[in-house]
Amino acid sequence: MSKAYVREGVMVLAALAIGWWAHGVNRPVAAASAAPSGLIYQFSNAGPGTSLTMYNPGEQILYVYQGATMGNSHVNCSYRFHIKQPGAPIERENCAIGSLLPHR
Repeated sequence: MSKAYVREGVMVLAALAIGWWAHGVNRPVAAASAAPSGLIYQFSNAGPGTSLTMYNPGEQILYVYQGATMGNSHVNCSYRFHIKQPGAPIERENCAIGSLLPHR
């Protein structure tokens, strides 16, 4: 085994250790304040199961984008929940089928 492989392996292990140490307590992360458009968003999990959830208070709709960090860089909405009021039943709808290519 060459020294280059050993050095790269040590660097990868060090990066993983620093990332694990820096990730802190497992708690949801949200924006400190709502975006200018009023959208509120949250990433959950890490890796292939990552999803991005975005809430639009004006429409009272929660959008879910599955696999947001994997595969194609153009990610379509998977499904959405319409929330009429807190405590009421929610309505789940599949999002419209989108294109794999961004609109230009």
